[in-house]
Amino acid sequence: MFLTIRYLIEYAAVRGVWLVLSLVPARQAYQMGALLGSLWFLLSRRRKGVAIKNLLQTGLAASPKDARQVAHQSFRHFLGHILETIKAPGVINRQNWRAHVEIEATPEDLALLLTPDQPVILATAHLGCWEIAGFWASLFRPMYGLARPMNNPYVQRFLVQDHFRTDLTILPKAHGFSPELLRIWKERRAALAIVMDQHAGRNGLWMEFLGRPASVHSSPARLHLLTGYPLLFGCFVRLGPLRYRMIVTPPVLAGAASSDRETEARTITEEFTRRLESLIRRYPAQYLWMHQRWRPMPTHRKLKIED
Repeated sequence: MFLTIRYLIEYAAVRGVWLVLSLVPARQAYQMGALLGSLWFLLSRRRKGVAIKNLLQTGLAASPKDARQVAHQSFRHFLGHILETIKAPGVINRQNWRAHVEIEATPEDLALLLTPDQPVILATAHLGCWEIAGFWASLFRPMYGLARPMNNPYVQRFLVQDHFRTDLTILPKAHGFSPELLRIWKERRAALAIVMDQHAGRNGLWMEFLGRPASVHSSPARLHLLTGYPLLFGCFVRLGPLRYRMIVTPPVLAGAASSDRETEARTITEEFTRRLESLIRRYPAQYLWMHQRWRPMPTHRKLKIED
C-alpha cells in the first residue's frame, strides 16, 4: 500500500513537470533540469555519496572538493539532458539535424550506423545524452533499445505512451533475446543499442574499469559473435543547448569461426571498456556517477583474475 502511494506521488510529480515543461522554450529545458539536478544533489545524501566515492576511487577527481564539484555537474547534466530529451523531437528532424549534431566518425562508420542495409549492434553507455542519441538515430533507420523498465509502473506506462514518435522501440532487458526478436531484428535490418556500462552482476565479465574491478555486460560481444552483425561503440555527448557530438568508433567484425568464443567475447568487451574509459576522461561531468558501479567481486572470481 505504501509503495503504491509513493508511486502515485512520483507519477503526479512527473506529470506536473511534464506540464510545466510544455510551456518552457526548448532551449531552456536543459537549464530547468539542471536546477532540479542541483536540488537533487543537495537532498540526496546516498546518491551523492556514491558519486563522490566513485570519482575519488577511480582517480578522476584529485580531491574531495573536486569530486564534489564533478558529482554536482553530473547530477545537473543527468536531469538536464532528460528534460532536453523531451523537447528535442520538436526541434531536431531529418532535414535540419546537421545544425544540431556534429560527427566524430569516418563516413564509412557513420553509414554503417545510419544506413539500414543490414542489422547492426551499437554498444553505448550512460555518458552524454544517450536518450537523445536513440531518437536521433531513429530518424534514419529502425532502432531498438535494450533497457530495464522503471520501477514505477505508472511513470513507465506514461513515458512509453508519450515516447518519441519515431521508429524507436524500447525492449525490456529482462526478456532477453528471443528467437522472435532476432527474426524481427534481421527482417527490419534495425540497429540494436545496448547500454553496457552498468553493474552486470554474476553473469558479467570481471575486468578492470577505470582502475577497479567491475562486472561488465558482454551481451554486445556475444550477440556479435552469434549473428556476425557489425558491432560499433559510440556515445552522444552534449556541446550546448540542443547541440551534440556523435562519436562512433571503428566497428568490430566477426573473424574466422573459433571454438573459444568466451575468449573472443572477453577480448571485445575489454576493448570497448577501454574506449569507454577514454571517453569518460574526456567528458567526466556527463557520466552517470551516482550508479553503484563497482561492487565486491566474488572470491572465486578474484582468484581467477589473479591467476
